[in-house]
Amino acid sequence: MPARRSRKPAPSRVGARRAKTRTATKAAASASHAAPARIRTGARSRRKDEFARLLVEERKRLIEELSEIEQHQIKTEEKPVADVAGYEDDLVDVATETFEREKELAIESNVQGMLKMVEEALQRVRSGTYGICVGCGKPIDSNRLRAIPYTRLCIKCKEREERHRAAVQ
Repeated sequence: MPARRSRKPAPSRVGARRAKTRTATKAAASASHAAPARIRTGARSRRKDEFARLLVEERKRLIEELSEIEQHQIKTEEKPVADVAGYEDDLVDVATETFEREKELAIESNVQGMLKMVEEALQRVRSGTYGICVGCGKPIDSNRLRAIPYTRLCIKCKEREERHRAAVQ
């Protein structure tokens, strides 16, 4: 009887093939992981640029709004408040003028506060911490950043802050 030949390759060749296959698979895997990292970095950079642009536009808008408020205040201050003792104007008119001036001051203060938050957000962009919640350290959702580009807190931390404020009041 003739000797049977095995159809399986010799063990040394199988091991060599498996090693080549593993090496090729690892190389392909590392190459595929390297490419997305570059893409993610590029996407992160584009995202950072997008939000920086939004913040710069918001800063410009707020500065223009402050300028308009100041111009209006100058015009309002040039107009003298009625002399109550002389009864030149009705007391209701004096009260209305006073209320309007106080309202303008409150609006100006609000705009200045928003401008300060925008400046702080731009500083976070420069330092590389933009888009990270200062409360929990997790990334802030892109949709939230698009809606409020100067936000410092993620939704959960903001809700927690508002609940705390409500409890204190």
